[in-house]
Amino acid sequence: MTTEEQISKVREERDDARQGLRNTLIEVSAKAEELEERLRPGRMIESSPIAAAALAGAVGFFLGSRTHPTVVGPVTFVALLSYAISKKMGDHQSGRVEK
Repeated sequence: MTTEEQISKVREERDDARQGLRNTLIEVSAKAEELEERLRPGRMIESSPIAAAALAGAVGFFLGSRTHPTVVGPVTFVALLSYAISKKMGDHQSGRVEK
């Protein structure tokens, strides 16, 4: 094998590796975007408002169970519950209710 053939072979391997890396990066980017969309807090509350309210209650209970209670727990609970209710009401009024 001549030097030119070796150089051509190495360049071909390099180009294949670059294309493989590009494809992998495209796949990872698409998966990251999908995961970001699924984990968006508004989306989580829209898809399961009862679970979001229960989670808010658990967080509120945990934060409010200190020896010197603060208003952070109840405020967190009320804020998340209010957000879930307002989101559902907004969807209902705009006609985007999913059943």
